[in-house]
Formats: sequence, structure tokens, C-alpha cells
Amino acid sequence: MTYWRPHPAITAVVYLLAITVPIAIVLAVIGSSPTLLEKVPEEHRGTVAAFGDGAARLSGSDGGIFGFDDAGASNSTVQGLPLPLPRHGDWSPRRPGDYPPPAGLTSGIDYSVEITEDGHMTHWPCEHEIPVRSFDAPPGSEGDLIWAIETLAFASGLPLRYAGPGTDDERDAEGAISVFHGDHPMFSDPEIAGVGGVAAWPHGLVLQGAVTLRPGQVTPYPGDPWSRSLTLHELMHAVGVDHAVPYGPEVMAERPGPHPPTILGAGDQFALHMVGCR
Repeated sequence: MTYWRPHPAITAVVYLLAITVPIAIVLAVIGSSPTLLEKVPEEHRGTVAAFGDGAARLSGSDGGIFGFDDAGASNSTVQGLPLPLPRHGDWSPRRPGDYPPPAGLTSGIDYSVEITEDGHMTHWPCEHEIPVRSFDAPPGSEGDLIWAIETLAFASGLPLRYAGPGTDDERDAEGAISVFHGDHPMFSDPEIAGVGGVAAWPHGLVLQGAVTLRPGQVTPYPGDPWSRSLTLHELMHAVGVDHAVPYGPEVMAERPGPHPPTILGAGDQFALHMVGCR
């Protein structure tokens, strides 16, 4: 019998893999768990999180190397239409191409989402509560705001929660959505009844959201279709959804028709799926 002695270089590689692979696996587990990641020193947190993100992509959770990026791979539907599964976890970058629309929906017509300059969608983290606070709201309008928040939370899976009237030191707070009732520079155009949007880091991580509603456009009587549609529309901007085609049937139509919708259309629902947590 001949005894084969491996080359020293091969032996060194084997020993190196035996050491580095388990370490990489441990870092990937920690980096993919928000709870464990919080225990990592802040200066090393970004590096460890990158291991978790890489592991998630290899496992196919975002339609990556081993994942499915076609609509047929999903068990989620909007009005009976199949949808791609979003990534789960605290937060990770998303691109519109990771979410091919169901048959019958067209980007820019039926739905649209906010895109950063580097081509990523803006979206909130899924594992942290997003408080929504009102400022200078007219008496009686709270019910429609709560209705709009709950509608969005149910449709998107985002952890939105009405936190009541905000204080001065909570205005434009990070990690929250502020809903103002008052003036805005864009209200110089008399046709604009509300403004909404997000502030985001590169790659689309949302820092905060803001909505401003023109005084007199929100009635003090809960259930008014115009107030509900306007509030819901601007809050959808604050979670990263952009305009659909003008006068279309969607809540996010750039201009509403004669009967402002209060029921989310298929395009609205798909856009919320893209930026949401389901």
C-alpha cells in the first residue's frame, strides 16, 4: 500500500478552512439576528451585519443565488394575483427588479415606489415600531388618521402605530412619521391639498417620514371620503409609495377622480407589498 502525503500547501488550506468557515457561520448567524447584533460593539456592527446579509442572499431569501425571483414562487397574493416574497428581518436593501409585478399591473401606471439615486427602494425597517404622531390636528380628525394608519399597517405589515398628538420636541423625530396640519411651501399651488414623503439614507433606509395636510382639507367629522382618501394617500408617500397614473382607480393616483377612493386598489396593494413587511 502506498501512503500519499498531501502537499504542505493543501494541508495549510484545509486548516485555514477548518478555522475560518465556522467563524464565518457564527458571524452570519449573529449578523442576521437583530437581537444578537445589538450586542456587538458598534464599531464592528456593520461588518458583522454584512455577514448576515451575505448569508441571507446565499440562502435565497431575496431571490439571490439560490432564490426564486419569479411570481410563481410566492404564496402571497393581491386580489388573487401571485406576488414575490419580500425579505424578512430588520432591514436590507431592495431593488424594484426583485419584485416583478403580477400580470395586469404596470409600473408607473398602476403603481410606483420611491427610488434612491443608487437605484434602491426607500423602505422602513420591519422589526421596529413606527410611531405616527399628529401636530395641530383639527378637533374630530383623529378618527380618520387612525383609520388610515390601521389600513396601511394591515395592508403592508409595517409596524405602524398611532402615538397620539406629538410634543414640540417630537416634531420630525427620527424613526417616526409626523403628520402636520398647517402651511407648506408647496401649498402656493391651490390644487395641492397635501404633501408627504420620506427622508432616507443611501440604499433606501428610511430615517423619518412626514405628512402635511392643508388646513380646511380635513373635516372634523370622521368617515368623510375626501379626508380619508387624502390622509391615506399622503401617509402612503411617508412609507415610500409614489404616484400612480392621474385619475386612475388607485388611492395613489396623482390626481383623484370625482370620487376619491378609500379602498386600496391592486396597484396600491402591490406597492405596499414592495415596501412592506409581508
